[in-house]
Amino acid sequence: MSTLSVDTIQGKTTAGTVAMPAGMCVQTVDFSYNTEVATNSTSYVHTGITVNLTPKFNNSKIYVSSFVHSYIYGNHDHGISFKVTRTLSGTETDVYTPYRTYEVYFYDGTAQTVGHYEMQRTPIFCVDTPNTTSECTYKIYYRSMRSDEGNGIEAQGDSNYSHGFIMEIKQ
Repeated sequence: MSTLSVDTIQGKTTAGTVAMPAGMCVQTVDFSYNTEVATNSTSYVHTGITVNLTPKFNNSKIYVSSFVHSYIYGNHDHGISFKVTRTLSGTETDVYTPYRTYEVYFYDGTAQTVGHYEMQRTPIFCVDTPNTTSECTYKIYYRSMRSDEGNGIEAQGDSNYSHGFIMEIKQ
């Protein structure tokens, strides 16, 4: 058995020329966040989750994998949805926006009668191709499906953790 120990892998002529096979994870940045954000808005509000990553290769795919803690409550039917954005050179671009205004949803069948409360970690996954080696800032936002019927929503409700990671995948 042999052991290879190194401090740095560097290309023969420049640092960025190391040949890596397609599909290889180049780097991973993880996050964990538990500051409660309680804003009942039908417009997107920042959850507080912000993650920076500087791709090593300009043709890499960036895989965002997150579990955002959500808390929704109300008296009839309510929902919450999330979106992921990337900011590059001061321009914020939507990477993932849901088809509907809710990804977590409940319906109790009767309006204005009994309150319903639901807490969970919602999985949010998306893939981005930023085509850059400049720093990218990824943010996660949330919005309420509606604001009537006693509806309320929170991200990281009761200071529960949202967590996840962002990976650069070589193409």
